[in-house]
Amino acid sequence: MNILHISPYVPSIHASHAGGVCMGKEVETLKEKHNVFVLSFINDEKEQKIAQEEYDKTNSLFIKSTSFTKAVNAIMHPWRPLFFSIRSSYAFKKRLKEIIEKKSIDAVHAEFTSMGQFIWIKKKFPNISFTLVEHDVTKQSYDRQVEDTKGVKRLFYRVQAYLVKRCEEKYCNLADHVLTLNEKDKRLVENYYNLKKVEVMVPFYGLDFNKVEKKTEKMKNSICFIGNMSRKENDLAAKKLIDICSKLSNQEFNLTIIGAYPSDELLKMESDKVHITGFVDVIEDEILKHEIAVFPLTLGAGIKLKVLLACGLGLPVVTSHVGAEGIDEEGEVLFLAEADDEFLKSIELLINDPDLRKEKAIQSKKFILTKFSWDKTKKIFNSIYN
Repeated sequence: MNILHISPYVPSIHASHAGGVCMGKEVETLKEKHNVFVLSFINDEKEQKIAQEEYDKTNSLFIKSTSFTKAVNAIMHPWRPLFFSIRSSYAFKKRLKEIIEKKSIDAVHAEFTSMGQFIWIKKKFPNISFTLVEHDVTKQSYDRQVEDTKGVKRLFYRVQAYLVKRCEEKYCNLADHVLTLNEKDKRLVENYYNLKKVEVMVPFYGLDFNKVEKKTEKMKNSICFIGNMSRKENDLAAKKLIDICSKLSNQEFNLTIIGAYPSDELLKMESDKVHITGFVDVIEDEILKHEIAVFPLTLGAGIKLKVLLACGLGLPVVTSHVGAEGIDEEGEVLFLAEADDEFLKSIELLINDPDLRKEKAIQSKKFILTKFSWDKTKKIFNSIYN
């Protein structure tokens, strides 16, 4: 088949964020059996470099997205949620039609809810199959923003949540196939929008854990947080973790915040005990230096690939119910906590008990390898694109 893969970010297993990595693996997998053309946006210099190094102009096309173009798109499409309208690019629409005609495209594989806005292409090309991958349930994410804010901000997010629900429902119902990244999101989408065609694909977390060489020596009393720090939910969680660790009874700890684009405010919190890495080339090496991973998340939606990554690398994980969604909501493998004192208790328990850490490390890795195998996603792709 001739498949057109569309996305808001450049898909690559070398991307600096989990969504980009997962999309990169999807493209690789689809290319094993099909002709795949990639149409995406370039959002920064790193994505520009990836596009130049990993993609051939004969099977890919990228539209540059800047603060100016996003602002223009948002102004021109006020009836769409802001996060969707910034992608409402005339250039993207034009190229989309051209590629489908010139490349005889049979199916469109769209990543993230925002790319569902291009489902209008089915009216012009009714024989095309359209698959929408819901990396998270966007309505849930905005509902949480409403709960977490007050005043004018709350009003803004309430309006955005209404627009998101209207658009997400439309896109999901018009799509031929809807994929979520976990069972919880599948249930949410089905209940919110009365859908019957939702399937669950296993997300790719960036590594083949069986091939990772664990030669790195672990730092004593070491804790890490992982995430794209430009995202509000990660920035808030990292700051919360720094505050929690400041209350540990043993102040001889090492806390590392791992991830690209840390804010200036977060960078100012760095100290002899708190380290902010920014982007790292080999993230697994940085993670493996640590004894445990902690994710005190309160915002966001969808499965947290950073939690899968830490577990798969054999780190015991402490996280909130938001962080555990779609992974281990009952806390069979993960340590679940909500309040600061609950996080504090779990962190100290793990830091002070090497036998428990070892037991949880083995349990965590086995859990991920068993439940989150990429082979399951391959089977779904084979079924959809037969």
